[in-house]
Amino acid sequence: MVGVAFVFGGSEGIGLAVAERLVAQGREVVVLSRSARKLDAARARLGERARAEVVDVTDADATRAVVDAVVAAVGVPDLVVTTAGYARPGWLEEIPAEDVSGMVATNLLGTVHVCRAVLPHLRAAGGGTIVTTSSMAGLAGVFGYTVYSATKFGVVGFSEALRREARPYGVRVLTLCPPNTLTPGFEEESRFKPPEVLAAEESVATLTPEAVADAMMRALRRRRGFLVVPGRDSRLAALAIRHLPFVVDRALRRPASSMPVDAEKPESSGSSDGR
Repeated sequence: MVGVAFVFGGSEGIGLAVAERLVAQGREVVVLSRSARKLDAARARLGERARAEVVDVTDADATRAVVDAVVAAVGVPDLVVTTAGYARPGWLEEIPAEDVSGMVATNLLGTVHVCRAVLPHLRAAGGGTIVTTSSMAGLAGVFGYTVYSATKFGVVGFSEALRREARPYGVRVLTLCPPNTLTPGFEEESRFKPPEVLAAEESVATLTPEAVADAMMRALRRRRGFLVVPGRDSRLAALAIRHLPFVVDRALRRPASSMPVDAEKPESSGSSDGR
């Protein structure tokens, strides 16, 4: 397959696994990340068909400038994948303020900045595909991931709206919703998980970046659909989220045993949220 692909967040994890598969297809691949050191390692791993560019997607102007420069150098991509993002789990009141703003800036606004930068080029070229990255935590709110879930729900909503906006120009939009994936970022976030979250994840399937990348590649070949949910367990969970939300709510609630004593007492006002 001949073509040019841009992979944001392509220096490691899911992004790097995607880039490897695209290079194997014969594409010219540009991997973009804010870490020059990680990009050098990725470039060496990917070989001569890969090009590396430093960019911080939280900076809208810098993202647009880098995209314009790379397009001028290698041409308009027919595929843009954005996987840049991170999670800082924890109870809401304990998450550092810099991580609250950082997750919003990277996960949500970073996705918006990339799409705003590439869309004019795709539209002028008559089409292409954009793959954004959300999460299973962008389909159902998970305790311990309040801010992260908010950003990933935002990616789904943004991408769904963009899909409808860009379709008349021949631009296809997909959103990847991986479950827990064994990336360097996942290892880092595990350092901050509350014990209740770690215990809940013992029964959750964890995928490799390669398995997630393979699921994305299959979705590209299907030429239809919007949400890409890798893994059989995750697809079943996505169906339950849609059709059995009350079951999912019970499964994802914070365990009562971890709540303060006062939080377990019923309210005396008699009010109810209907559950």
